[in-house]
Amino acid sequence: MKKNVLVIGTGTIGEPLIGLLAEHKTALGIDNVYFYKRTPLSEEKGKVEALLRKGALLVSNDDSKSEFKTLGFDSKNLDDTYSESQVIIDCTPSGNKNWEAIYQHLDSGKRFLAQGSEHGFGPFYAWGINNEILDENKNTYLIASCNTHNIASIVKTFSIDNKKNLKQGKFVCLRRSNDVSQDDSFSPSPYISKHSSEQFGTHHARDVFELFQQSGIELDLFSSAIKIPTQYMHTLWFNLRFEEKIMKDEMLQYLQASNYLMETEKMSANKVFSFGRDHGYHGRILSHGVISKHSIHATEYELTGYCFTPQDGNALLSSVAATVNYFYQESWFEKMKVFDKYIFKNI
Repeated sequence: MKKNVLVIGTGTIGEPLIGLLAEHKTALGIDNVYFYKRTPLSEEKGKVEALLRKGALLVSNDDSKSEFKTLGFDSKNLDDTYSESQVIIDCTPSGNKNWEAIYQHLDSGKRFLAQGSEHGFGPFYAWGINNEILDENKNTYLIASCNTHNIASIVKTFSIDNKKNLKQGKFVCLRRSNDVSQDDSFSPSPYISKHSSEQFGTHHARDVFELFQQSGIELDLFSSAIKIPTQYMHTLWFNLRFEEKIMKDEMLQYLQASNYLMETEKMSANKVFSFGRDHGYHGRILSHGVISKHSIHATEYELTGYCFTPQDGNALLSSVAATVNYFYQESWFEKMKVFDKYIFKNI
């Protein structure tokens, strides 16, 4: 049986994910990468051409097949592709709805992935944070959001991996308003998110709590969020309070040893964003976060600093990892090393 993957959606997550899978499908041992685009738009003809050039295959429903043909594109039938694909990655804000309407009626032996906004779709997964969750007998997984990746990686690097007992973690997500590829939802002024949870504040701390709880670790976490008028990157303020004394040099050594957190001496998001644009895949930084080294402040029991969040970038490898793991449970980690060339320890 061929090893086929279907990506639903070609937005800010779907488009680079399709390219990432298609351009590396030989190294990953994948036969076909299909992508479903719902609406045939002449203004997005270049996007479809670029994805086809990378080796992906267009999929459409019967209603739009003739319109894609008018634009010059042949497409496979969506229902046939559902049947032929063993991994289906939903990159839309309708993952839960699509599960109810479509996915749950397909072969339960397939693996279904949704993105961070679709809380409840399945257990959280983040590449390098809780790889063991993929060993469970599940067919649905929720790829953690960009800020969840960042917060979880900070907690894991400075606390869990190095056996430092975390008393409490507090976080403020300074969120960029919209992606540079989007025309809608720009915020002309700072816009505060509600503290919808008495225990966690915003969903960011809740999601990280649930991610680690799946592995039997319960943490005291609280987050706030505010949207600011920039299109560059999210920025995360963090404060970790430990049970035992810490030293700044020790914390910096943990950062330098991390395979998932990057460090930079830059102090502005635009410079970090520019590095990703010039050197990352599809302009994306694929690491979990980029900590501003000069922002790190340590007292006897607390570590405080700022970390830039590569939104719509740091979750990409989690979707790829969950896909490759499905096909190659013994060698998937080795196959993921093909992406090491996109991981930069210093910016």
